[in-house]
Amino acid sequence: MRRRSGRARGALALVAAAALGATLVPAAPGAVAEAATAPAAAAPPAAVATAADGAYGNPVTEGVVDTFPDPAMIRGKDGAWYAYGTQNPIFESAGEDGEHILPILRTENLVDYEYVGDVVEPDDVPATWRDGSRAWAPDIRYVGGEYLLTYGLSTGGLAVATAPTPTGPWAHRDELLVPSAPVAGCPTGNIDQALFSDDDGTLYLYWGSYDVICVSELTPDASALTGPVTQVAQGRRMEGAYVVRHDDLYYLMYSDAGCCDGAFSGYSVKVGRSDSPTGPFVDDAGVDLMSLSSKGGFVLTPNGNGYTGVGHHAVQTDLAGQDWIVYHAIANDDPDFPPVQTRAGTLQLSKRPMMVDRLDWIDGWPVVNAGAGASTQPPAAPVTTGPVDDDFADGLGAWITSGSVTTPAETDAGAFARLADGASITSRASVTGDVRAQADVRVEAGGAVGLEVRGGDDDTATAWVDADARELRVEVRRGGDTGSASAPVPAGVDLGTWHVVTLDRVGDEVTATLSADGLKDPLALASVNAEPAAPGAGSTAVAVARGGADVDNMSAVPAARPVTERVADPQPGELLAEFSDELDAPATPRPTGPGGPGCAARRRAPASRAAASCGPPRPPSCTATTTPRPCCCATRRRRTSSSRRG
Repeated sequence: MRRRSGRARGALALVAAAALGATLVPAAPGAVAEAATAPAAAAPPAAVATAADGAYGNPVTEGVVDTFPDPAMIRGKDGAWYAYGTQNPIFESAGEDGEHILPILRTENLVDYEYVGDVVEPDDVPATWRDGSRAWAPDIRYVGGEYLLTYGLSTGGLAVATAPTPTGPWAHRDELLVPSAPVAGCPTGNIDQALFSDDDGTLYLYWGSYDVICVSELTPDASALTGPVTQVAQGRRMEGAYVVRHDDLYYLMYSDAGCCDGAFSGYSVKVGRSDSPTGPFVDDAGVDLMSLSSKGGFVLTPNGNGYTGVGHHAVQTDLAGQDWIVYHAIANDDPDFPPVQTRAGTLQLSKRPMMVDRLDWIDGWPVVNAGAGASTQPPAAPVTTGPVDDDFADGLGAWITSGSVTTPAETDAGAFARLADGASITSRASVTGDVRAQADVRVEAGGAVGLEVRGGDDDTATAWVDADARELRVEVRRGGDTGSASAPVPAGVDLGTWHVVTLDRVGDEVTATLSADGLKDPLALASVNAEPAAPGAGSTAVAVARGGADVDNMSAVPAARPVTERVADPQPGELLAEFSDELDAPATPRPTGPGGPGCAARRRAPASRAAASCGPPRPPSCTATTTPRPCCCATRRRRTSSSRRG
């Protein structure tokens, strides 16, 4: 239960309503009359995105699990968020041997987590696995009324599991979605997949690792590839694709430069954008991601905060509309596990705890913390509650009801509000200034449900999910003036299953979105310009007319104020003379290749001196090696990460 009714502060009312067809059916007059009123208050300052009280610390998984690589995340229909990670020894520090296969964490605020189980039990792996297979890099979506988890196998191939709740029970499909063998037209490793739903209802699968990313359409049930396979990006150790839609453009974010080489991991997150989900994608300098040159579009890079290898991410949006990046990182001072016994034998694995940081959109490009990068003590936490925030677990005490409203319960969602024909609920709390409203909704055939921000009887903004007209419609009324816009709901979308509807009234723009899971891949989006809302009391309501609807996880909070300017680039500090050289003295070149004097001198140097010249201390096997080969530190940096990944 997360009911936070709070006190009314006056400004906008938030009302949701449902109707059969396109006619607006207002809530009962008494409901609005009873809504709390208060003088108008000034809007919050526009310094940074509005956020929950208090800061938090990264990694967010510290003290919960030792590692949580390649995180994926979704908000469940119970209102909590669930994270899924790569198979790893998450409790090694507690003396536990072995690994957990696709571990699951739960949080109610995106900051504090608890371990709640695994997708796969070690003694009951799916039949699609080979001997020695390990599960890597999950992706989680809500498709057709169930949770759909995809993941890669270390032996190659993409597997699928589905469940009625975020924690299972999981049903594993009998065939791989993508086989271990190369797919025609895609010369890449068949791992690191992510789904994306477009606004025409098409499902896409992005996948690939070392060193190409491909995309293909999926069947509606995500059971098979269909149509052509298109290469959309290539680069050094490129992998971990994740696609979102922002301002009518498609953004392909990915990681490159190596995930898992301990303190020498080069992982960073980069991005390209396109006006099509199949590309071409270009970076912020206009370079095609299929170019053989290096790519720009930096979203997140190591910044000297004590962590490196930052990447393999997912994206979440909090209740205020602020985006957040969820990713893993490696601590420079504690990068590796001792040798770990796994299904694939003894492996040397890096510790990769989970981090959460603010993701800003500046000049049309995503960047973490306005360009400051990863943080260990972020100034503000994600907004996960507010003046109106109810999962209906404690009934309807925070609401003014009209008509027949009940609160049944089911296994996944828990309690929810069921509104009969003509019923409404109106919140007793209100929100000041710009507002973002959100709810999970489920509409009976032929009906409609609307989420409305109300500043009075003649000052409303409504997002309608209309199952009869098969559209998402936003309507604004201010005095005698009205405005509306609509977008079709794709034909294959079943509005009888849970969907997420949002309504943002920010300044003179009102925007509604409809999605399956709130993962920045809207099925429909409609926007209209209108006069800013008048100050005054506000409340939240949902109403249904000539139809029925279910509503859950209803919230209304002050809308995020986006950061629009990058932080200044760091400036060089004081010159360290002992590490500097003007290179103005005579020098004699000498060979430095395998077996050359340069390396020989390095190999003959004391271990402590060799370690200092190569960075952090090396194990004796490296610093004392006598095998003729390139310098040992370079060898460690260049070696592939197949033995460390996962």
